[in-house]
Amino acid sequence: MSWRRMKYKTKLNISLVLLSCIPAVLIGAIAYQQSYNTLVSQTEKDFQIIVSQLNASIERQISDFDRFTMLPYYLPNIFSYLNQPSLSTEMWGTEELEAQRTITRLMSAYPSIHSSISGLIIYGMNGTVSGYRMDGDEKLNLEHSVETEGWYQTAIKREGGFIITGVEQIHSFRGKPFEAIIGARMLRDEDFKPLAVIEIMISPRFIPNIVKSLNLQDVQIAVIDQNGEPIYTSDQALAEQLRQMNTADASGAWELNMSTESGKVVYMGNYEQSEYLGWTVYMGVNKHEMLASSRYIRNLTFIMIAFISVLSGIVSWFLARGLSKPIYRLIRSMRDVEKGVFAPPLIQKRSDEIGQLEESYIRMIHRLNELVRSIEEKESQKRHAELYAQRARIQPHFLYNTLNSIRMLAILHQDQQIAKLLQSLSKLLQANLKFDSELISLKDEIALLEAYSQLMDLRYTNVFEVEWKLDERALQASIPPMLLQVLMENAIFHGAKGLERMLHITVEVQFASPYTLYIHLYDNGVGLDAAAINWLLSSPAAASGTKRIGLCNVRDRVQLCFGKDYGLYASCKDGITCMTVHIPFIMHAREV
Repeated sequence: MSWRRMKYKTKLNISLVLLSCIPAVLIGAIAYQQSYNTLVSQTEKDFQIIVSQLNASIERQISDFDRFTMLPYYLPNIFSYLNQPSLSTEMWGTEELEAQRTITRLMSAYPSIHSSISGLIIYGMNGTVSGYRMDGDEKLNLEHSVETEGWYQTAIKREGGFIITGVEQIHSFRGKPFEAIIGARMLRDEDFKPLAVIEIMISPRFIPNIVKSLNLQDVQIAVIDQNGEPIYTSDQALAEQLRQMNTADASGAWELNMSTESGKVVYMGNYEQSEYLGWTVYMGVNKHEMLASSRYIRNLTFIMIAFISVLSGIVSWFLARGLSKPIYRLIRSMRDVEKGVFAPPLIQKRSDEIGQLEESYIRMIHRLNELVRSIEEKESQKRHAELYAQRARIQPHFLYNTLNSIRMLAILHQDQQIAKLLQSLSKLLQANLKFDSELISLKDEIALLEAYSQLMDLRYTNVFEVEWKLDERALQASIPPMLLQVLMENAIFHGAKGLERMLHITVEVQFASPYTLYIHLYDNGVGLDAAAINWLLSSPAAASGTKRIGLCNVRDRVQLCFGKDYGLYASCKDGITCMTVHIPFIMHAREV
């Protein structure tokens, strides 16, 4: 049901409910959105701070390992041992034994310096290999070659710079391989020549120890190395998704959609990439769990809206009932008035606006019947008087010009043409007297116009010619009688004045739309300028010219019959004067 067809009571109920609910909905929506935005923004800020702290803690740990790789520079015996050619243990002298003891003390001291160091190996350029492992088999796997491994080649290329890898599989000791982060540096002698490569094996367990110290709950953390491989992760599936995420900036926020067994999960958080290590630290949280407080505000708002809706519905029902009841009484009375029963309704005395409306309505219906009939009678009399006045005004003008033409013809010719002229005139006058109604068919009007043009052709021989372009369906339209004769008369008398060639007149009837008609009368006579057109169609009250009176009469008759949307229009372009009558297409009763 459309709004316009609803009862007033229903509209009032709906309006009051909406007016009470819409503010609550807007307030709740704004509050939810504001809390949502605030919570997300604050979480991103907190995560960015925590991620920076975690990244700084990891960098400090790795920085310690970086310094540990510099210790051999402070032990000259080791440098002397590494500078000598490699000898078998049977050929070692005092210097080699002392250097070996120094290396052993150094290697055994590293784990005590930092508990995360799980092993150490020094690869001498002279072919010597010395190593120590904290747990497991301490014997070196001499069959394993490190020269082909990526970290070793990178350390050589860095020429003394410290390098750090992600989690690697260590095969340098006998027994089962184990996982460790490799920190390495190439050692150089006093002449900056390569001397050895020191490899520190770092247990990845130091990262969860740092994370545990932050005391974070329901937070997912992942540390990804420079090659996109995870070093540490609290959620392996999330880490796999983070590896594929493109993070062009060094730090920022991220959001990720994941499909799990329980459904889709959205994670959001922040990340930061270490310039020192090349590692990226990700920290995030389940967005659904984070927004639990915002959802509580939203749900509370919905409950409030439901309560307000019920309450406002009850109040609006009573209010609408009190307002609509007297209106229904007025409606029933109006329906009686439509049937012609002007009986006032029984009302209850009340002093509000509704009571004043009922009193005014009762006074109105007492006079309505008499007033309506009086107005209709006066309007009908006025309309008929104006139409007959317009018709009476044009007839003397028409008869004057016609009789003058007969007089001039009699003076000039004195022959039998006068009889024909009088015969055409009598037919025209007979037709004019016959059509005493307000409207005739356009077909009859065209017949009158043809008779008139034949009459004028007898008077003005070889002065003008008429071309007819008629739409047969349009001839069934209704039109005031003797309307087009004035246009034909003006075209002949004024269009041919001073013209040395034959005047060509075209009468065209066409549809402007399915419901309106244009009747054009064109002539290629002397033409009119814009000022003359405006003067001809202006009010003729102060003018006595017959030409101006005739055209204004045509316009006024059309507007009296059909309204102000219709009338007479004039234009002149390229020497062609056009008079256009615009009327509605109303089927004439005799043609139906």
